[in-house]
Amino acid sequence: RLMSNELAKYITMRPQSFDPHRIIAYLDALDKRFIKSEIDHDEVKDQVQEVFDYVVNEKMTNESLSVSLAKVKATNDDRYKSVKKQLSDKKKVYLYCKIEAKNGHSYCENLKQQSINLIATEKLTRN
Repeated sequence: RLMSNELAKYITMRPQSFDPHRIIAYLDALDKRFIKSEIDHDEVKDQVQEVFDYVVNEKMTNESLSVSLAKVKATNDDRYKSVKKQLSDKKKVYLYCKIEAKNGHSYCENLKQQSINLIATEKLTRN
């Protein structure tokens, strides 16, 4: 967790000037982290339905329950609750990484524009 006076790592690690090599490395790291978080989120998302179906089937078989009653019991099963919590946690990480990547790209685009403006200003003042 971040303390209120601490900056996130992606902010402290950002390039301070327009250096294409540093920018590409910085954005590459942010994008790869974002992609990994999306993959992790999607994997758990798939598991949620699989666990639910498994628990429903188990309840129907072992307890001779109707489908509707087995579904009700499955939603209260610890295995299902556990995978739902994992999904919630992965979604938070995914959304956080998504906003980091978006902010990083925006920041670097701004650096690029500042660099262009500086070059244009220097050319105009020299003439």
